[in-house]
Amino acid sequence: MADIPVIGEIFFNHSLMTYGAFALVPLAWWVLNKTTWGLKVRSVGQNPEAADSLGVNVIQVRYTAVTLGGVLAGIAGASLSISLLGIFQENLTNGMGFIAVALVYFGSWKPVGVLAGALLFSIVNALQLWVQVLNLNIPSDVAVMLPYLLTIIALALPFRRSLQPAMLTKPFTRGEN
Repeated sequence: MADIPVIGEIFFNHSLMTYGAFALVPLAWWVLNKTTWGLKVRSVGQNPEAADSLGVNVIQVRYTAVTLGGVLAGIAGASLSISLLGIFQENLTNGMGFIAVALVYFGSWKPVGVLAGALLFSIVNALQLWVQVLNLNIPSDVAVMLPYLLTIIALALPFRRSLQPAMLTKPFTRGEN
């Protein structure tokens, strides 16, 4: 199937980790929107006091979510060094962890939005490579900065802040109002 003109290489010439990442998008949507645990995660993000009053262990849900995020970030880093490049070197991710966090903001905390942002970042990243290959009259340093400038611009948009969970970064202590 990879030898189908144009689309063959686009769709059928990737590592198993790439297909797994795409499969995680609908899975994450389903878990967050259709399961009890997803409801707990969303309620703890919006109103931990209300979740606590209903018997949800806020601290456990938060730690579980952060741990799961760390595991997925570790798998992403392993995928980068093992599947895509086949090497390990210092500073291999080169700021991509920041981009991953920014994608969550850009995607409004929704898996499909994060995927759209990741694809947009990837397109701009590929564009900066083409700018260098085609010898366009743009300095290579500016071309390399394009994906990161896009990220900063996306984070600076004020309407994104209104979509974030209300209690993001706010500590929770049981019994306090």
